Amino acid sequence: HQLFIVSKKDVESRDAGDVGVKPMGTGPYKFVEWVKGSHLKFTANEAYWGGAPKIKQVELKIITEPATRFAALASGSVDLVSGLPLEMFEQIQQNPKLEILSRPSRRVIYLALGNKAGTPLADVRVRRAIYLAINEDEIIQKVMQGKASPAAQLADSASTGFNPALKRLPFDPEKSKALLKEAGYESGFEITLAGPNDRYVNDAKIAEAAVQYLNKVGIKAKLDVKPKAVFFPEVTSREKFDFYLLSWLDGAYDSARGISTNLATYNKEKGWGGWNGARFSDPEIDALMDQAAAMVDLAERDKLLQKAHVVIQEKVPLIPLHCGIDLYGLVKDRGVKFTPRPERWLVYKEIEKN
Repeated sequence: HQLFIVSKKDVESRDAGDVGVKPMGTGPYKFVEWVKGSHLKFTANEAYWGGAPKIKQVELKIITEPATRFAALASGSVDLVSGLPLEMFEQIQQNPKLEILSRPSRRVIYLALGNKAGTPLADVRVRRAIYLAINEDEIIQKVMQGKASPAAQLADSASTGFNPALKRLPFDPEKSKALLKEAGYESGFEITLAGPNDRYVNDAKIAEAAVQYLNKVGIKAKLDVKPKAVFFPEVTSREKFDFYLLSWLDGAYDSARGISTNLATYNKEKGWGGWNGARFSDPEIDALMDQAAAMVDLAERDKLLQKAHVVIQEKVPLIPLHCGIDLYGLVKDRGVKFTPRPERWLVYKEIEKN
């Protein structure tokens, strides 16, 4: 979803579909071939303004099955695997020919909640009860195999507005039940948690665990997971869900973007709420985003956004779960020099191979 500088003459001479599958830009590599579902090939642009890249030929293979990805790495048919499956971690770690590289992920996995009038979720006590019912520490240990760290807010530590003082609400099923009783839902209510099953690390398993925790406090929760190609358009339609699993990685390193995109009331003119699929709406959060948009003093803006994250925790439009760990596998004897980037981009001109 990033578009870099392209040739005006080239773009205007072709239709959008052709440009999309046969791009021409100003980057360090030239597009050679794309076989959908199989691979992409690139060759070095020797005339690149920043200097020709050291790796001259690049083939990006699309391998969706974890076992097949491991086999490709172990056999040496690939040099580098991005998005190493957790279930393959120990096998790769025990293989003397392979190496694992990792760095903390900036991507925050979270559960989004609506607050539509007339529904149980309209009551903040219910939303907080759902938060308190979920044992995130257990999700990290059992579902994520310890390869994640708990998140307390939508922002990661590298983003403007990250609030270091903010902590997750503790797992407390008894307090969750008490809040449900106080809100008039001692016998629970029905709710469906939606999510993707092929986008984030163990996404369906995380959602399944959350549903199980909710049932333990008396909420009659059901699971609705599906491929991302189906799920994401349903989120952005803002008509389908009240409760779903999603994530956010802020490429702009500014948490106002994450809040306005995922939590602010939908407003086409302001560019708000495009991924607010549960249609959560709160005037205080919206007012804070208006203030942030007009604030140029970076220190003051940081304070304002830190305050926004406190307000968000009080209002509970989302339940932050965790940030994972980005894992990569390398074949040791290939001489590949690769440093993982914080946003997980593979920038081939930055990679070297002896």
